[in-house]
Amino acid sequence: MEASYSEIRQRVARVRRFLAARDFREAEREIEEGVALFPDHAELLAWAADLQRRMSKPAEAASLLKRAEASDPSHEQVVAVGADLAYDRKDFRKASELYRELLDRRATAYYTSRYVLALNRLRRYEESAEAARQGLERFPDDLWILRGLAAAEAKRGRNEEAVALYEKLVEREPNDRFAYKELMRLRTADAPADEAATALKGLMRSGSRAKNPHLKTLAADRLRGAGRDREAAAEYEAALGMEPGNAYALSQLGFCYRRLGETDKAIETLGKALLADPANLYVRKTLESLCRNADRLQHLVDLVDEALKLHPEVKSLYGMRKKVAKGLS
Repeated sequence: MEASYSEIRQRVARVRRFLAARDFREAEREIEEGVALFPDHAELLAWAADLQRRMSKPAEAASLLKRAEASDPSHEQVVAVGADLAYDRKDFRKASELYRELLDRRATAYYTSRYVLALNRLRRYEESAEAARQGLERFPDDLWILRGLAAAEAKRGRNEEAVALYEKLVEREPNDRFAYKELMRLRTADAPADEAATALKGLMRSGSRAKNPHLKTLAADRLRGAGRDREAAAEYEAALGMEPGNAYALSQLGFCYRRLGETDKAIETLGKALLADPANLYVRKTLESLCRNADRLQHLVDLVDEALKLHPEVKSLYGMRKKVAKGLS
């Protein structure tokens, strides 16, 4: 028993090192060997589930987690992977409850930051800000907790506090493009859309700011707000050239194309947005309307089928497919 315990601890330590280095192949080899030797060990099964989650295989991760829970549902790693999987499938209520349970057992910077992020996604901004402030007392150097606090304060309309926090983030992490974009968004929040758009485009003429996709998206938002859809579309396109899978930029570019009357481009772009974020109701409704009007419902059915393969956890897609397919008969 003592030898088994020692071997498992050593194996888990190696798995953690491989995961930290993003060496998934070696981590998988180590886990497979461990699970073969100890098929019912909850922690090893939980690490196996976590690896599958990191490799974007949610179904395999869920199956392994179920085995781990059958062995020891209260093990810390089992609960932690359950929380991460819940967060990934956008079940933020369950995720927040599990992260809170983990924090009550053992406070870590990771559990704190994830709890704060989950509360933000639930729009419980006051609770999120309080949890983040408490977390920063214990982990003052954690940038993820600081990001969560800045986001919560911005959502609460406490712009001065949010600006100060984003300034601190940019000072400590100059390459944090998202933080810089949020800082500029808050600083230009009260400016007329035209003025804000012009100022932001001026900022992006040279240097690293010209390569910041978040800043380009913000400039596009301001241009769109000023009714300058053609220019906005160009900025969203530029942002997507730097970050092709950005679901927000894809959706907004698709909406721009629709307003510009470019139906084919709108359908193509919103189709990509659907595959990136199939839970976005605005994208789904707009895409369905465009496809109906263009007599392209079969194309939409094919898109939904592809989205289901990529995101089987989004159950509402089945209802959407049934509704659209009905229109074909």
